[in-house]
Amino acid sequence: MALLAFPTFSRWHNFPMEGRHTVGGLMNRLLEDFEDSMQPFWECATAGENSLGEIIDEKENFGIQLDVRNFRPEELSVKMQDGRLLVEGHHEERNDRHGSVEQHFIRKYTMPKNVLQDSLESHLSDQGILRITAKKKAVENSQFKNIPIQFKSDKQ
Repeated sequence: MALLAFPTFSRWHNFPMEGRHTVGGLMNRLLEDFEDSMQPFWECATAGENSLGEIIDEKENFGIQLDVRNFRPEELSVKMQDGRLLVEGHHEERNDRHGSVEQHFIRKYTMPKNVLQDSLESHLSDQGILRITAKKKAVENSQFKNIPIQFKSDKQ
């Protein structure tokens, strides 16, 4: 992944007379090493691009969808506390070819008052999409009260 919008010193762009011992070659090597060392962080950043998830607020249902594909089911938790939904994911530190990586996130959502908390369910798809759904309280049909219109003539 390049830091620049165009590949000035990327490994795929060759300059005339460029070798490993020229300034351009040394710059290329420096940027390649930097790019390789940043790879785990770029992967984490792209995983969090849609950090809020998708909120689905329908007439009878409420839902949240989150992309948590970098986490295994046992690394995730969904909790309800004081009218707030907490979604948490955490992997322990693990080594890869670039070093070590540890990821942790917490998303907190204030639930609408008309959501039935006892109906909350969460499902994780094999594509890594976490769906949290709940039913809403039925909207009570308010009794209409007719208010008669009184008419007074201003002429006397």
